[in-house]
Amino acid sequence: MNLIRQNIVVVLLSLVALPASIGQTSAQPLQATDPVDASRAKDGGFTDQMLYQYLISEIAGQRGRSGLALRGMLDLAQRTRDPRLARRAVEIAFQARQTDAALEATTLWLEFEPESSVARQALTAITSNQGSLEATKLNLVRLLAQPKRTAGVLMQLSALLSRFPDKLAVAATVRELAIPHLKLPEAHFAIAQASMLAKDSEAALAAVNGAERQRPGWTQAAILKSQILRDTSDENAGGFLKEFLAAYPAAADVRVTYARFLASQKGYLQAREEFRIAMKSKPEDAEIPYAIGLLSQQVEDYADAESQFKRVIDLKPRDASPVFFNLGTIAEAKKQTAEAIDWYAKVRGGDYFVTAQLKIASILAKRDGMLSGRKFLQDAQAAQSDSPETRIQLILAEAQLLRDAKAFNEAFDALSAAILKNPDTADLFYDRAMVAEKIEKFDVLESDLRKVIELKPDHAQAYNALGYTLAERNKRLDEAYDLIKKALSLSPEDAYIQDSLGWVQFRIGRVDEALATLKKAYQTRRDPEIAAHLGEVLWAKGEQAEALKLWQTALLENPDNDLLKTVIGKFKP
Repeated sequence: MNLIRQNIVVVLLSLVALPASIGQTSAQPLQATDPVDASRAKDGGFTDQMLYQYLISEIAGQRGRSGLALRGMLDLAQRTRDPRLARRAVEIAFQARQTDAALEATTLWLEFEPESSVARQALTAITSNQGSLEATKLNLVRLLAQPKRTAGVLMQLSALLSRFPDKLAVAATVRELAIPHLKLPEAHFAIAQASMLAKDSEAALAAVNGAERQRPGWTQAAILKSQILRDTSDENAGGFLKEFLAAYPAAADVRVTYARFLASQKGYLQAREEFRIAMKSKPEDAEIPYAIGLLSQQVEDYADAESQFKRVIDLKPRDASPVFFNLGTIAEAKKQTAEAIDWYAKVRGGDYFVTAQLKIASILAKRDGMLSGRKFLQDAQAAQSDSPETRIQLILAEAQLLRDAKAFNEAFDALSAAILKNPDTADLFYDRAMVAEKIEKFDVLESDLRKVIELKPDHAQAYNALGYTLAERNKRLDEAYDLIKKALSLSPEDAYIQDSLGWVQFRIGRVDEALATLKKAYQTRRDPEIAAHLGEVLWAKGEQAEALKLWQTALLENPDNDLLKTVIGKFKP
């Protein structure tokens, strides 16, 4: 089996392992090993002739006549617009090692099911084996020459070329491919999308306006235009979406986009109302009540949040774990601890599993004592003997439980015992270093962080933590500066690393640089520790009133922060 066929087989067989979103897909997978029975076919809109064509194609494939099988399946997919059939055509194409046909079938699949992560992975597997951008372009020219496929392929151009890192070259290629088809609004859309990805907002806006002129009220173009506008001005993007909805109030997908925009601007109540309007048009879309539930939870309208999350469950999402988790947090906020435990216990796997287990342990520790909480997590660890990664995460959760209770010595001992059994696990060393700082075991802290860097040379937080610790203790400041600069090179947008840089700059006497760095960090994230450092630098610059104002504002936002209280007490007892 050659490499490209191996890639697609891995992608298609991994369907069951992919993380599922809250919402449901538009169609269930159509398995080659599970022939479509007549009743299922009729439910899906199949005629007897279509069912016959499907069966003939499958039989042809089983007898080695892959060309006939592929032509039949592709024709059937095009006529029914069923993503399951397009996917089956992809499988047949790869079994026959027909890469060009696989590309054609995958573009069809994405046309029918644009959000399919599996189709996108299949596309990556195909284009990764097509060589240069020029070689891929030649295949796309052939696809675009098929009149029935032109519009659909144009809409997929950016996805088809996404693996190429030179986005300016990709944008130029897309423009070249689209120019012969400028009578189609999809051609303007393709140019706009590629230009946006190449950071050419002016060209992107001009192209998407062309698409709008040819197809007024086009939902996809409106959403793309809002994305382009957001690159230059949130205000312009919001204004455009509002105007579009005034002209086309039934555009539910645009309304969802507007609601998400409002939520990003912290307009939670207005966003919630926009989602409610959208839900009237899309009552079966589980994503919408889930979003409403999150917004209601944000504004502490727990009754509505609970109602919306339960609505999501009634819609039978593929993965209900996030919903169960949020219902648990609502019950916990309402002091209904038994109900909270029941909801958290329903989270069976995925990204929320370990956090849900920690939530249950925290409730048990508060209610029945720390031993009860720890035993719960230790039992969970024992149950994960076949999943070492999850077991490690549960060990870290146990340490976090102890840290939250300020039982730092016990947390240190628990992590040390885990390290003896897992001597090459960077996360265990990193967490033990954080605990070691609390109990002033600075030699362990340094050796553990250096071990993390040895195991994971790109671990930005390890460089940052070691550099910040040295700066905080006023030791080896040149080394501290180098470590933090290394961390920043690995994660340049991290406000906490920017804070560390500002602090070490202050320690070595570069006060003006420190002030600029810390202001940037605080603009990125209004964190109390950053506020404490920024205020101290302001004080050193003689701006005591500004420092006090900053600290007092931060303390109002974080009334329980010990560092802020300590700093304020230090400078203004």
